[in-house]
Amino acid sequence: MQPKWELSYSMRRFFVDEFFLRQVETWSQNAQVLDLGGHRQTKRGRFDIDAYGFRVVTANIATEKGTTVQADACYVPFGNNFFDVVVCAELLEHVFQPQVVLLEAYRVLRPGGTLLTTAPFLYRVHGDPFDYGRYTAHYWRTALSGIGFTEITIENQGLFYSVLLDFWKQYWNNKRFPRLTGRFGRWLVGSLLVFPWQRWALWRERQPRVRENAFLSSFTTGYGITAVK
Repeated sequence: MQPKWELSYSMRRFFVDEFFLRQVETWSQNAQVLDLGGHRQTKRGRFDIDAYGFRVVTANIATEKGTTVQADACYVPFGNNFFDVVVCAELLEHVFQPQVVLLEAYRVLRPGGTLLTTAPFLYRVHGDPFDYGRYTAHYWRTALSGIGFTEITIENQGLFYSVLLDFWKQYWNNKRFPRLTGRFGRWLVGSLLVFPWQRWALWRERQPRVRENAFLSSFTTGYGITAVK
């Protein structure tokens, strides 16, 4: 998968899309899925959970973007052992106590069910409505294993170069550059200053010597996490 060649499409969003597009291929066609914090309108990325024919329940505290159920992720109105998959895409940084949400996900998952979550790390603070925290892979592994999840896999989504590139891309996407917000100006900036480096960063991070470098691999835009009940 290649990122969109658009200034508004962050590297963070690319990694989130890539993670879920890859993971969805492993789900049973009859899977009952809970999309915690998701919505059905004005989706920001390429991944559309409703496009695959799964039985999807979308739960969100807000209703203006389209939800199945209005609910706080800390208090999910479903019984125990109900879902095959629970998805938390870029949700947990907006929750004051993310472990409470993870406990709810564990409760409503059937035995053998899978939790899929993504969470940013080196990424700008953003609302929706609030942004409470950034947590390392050590935190997520400890929290999940403490709740009872097994088969925990945590992927670094981008390394040092992707982090730098995402900062650079979002800088040029910022609306404080009125002369560059027209279609031609944005195309010119992207073509000359952003997209070539975007290709290079993704290529560079596929090299074993980069992935095995302790310094370069200590940076990441965030994490893609899978865990089994």
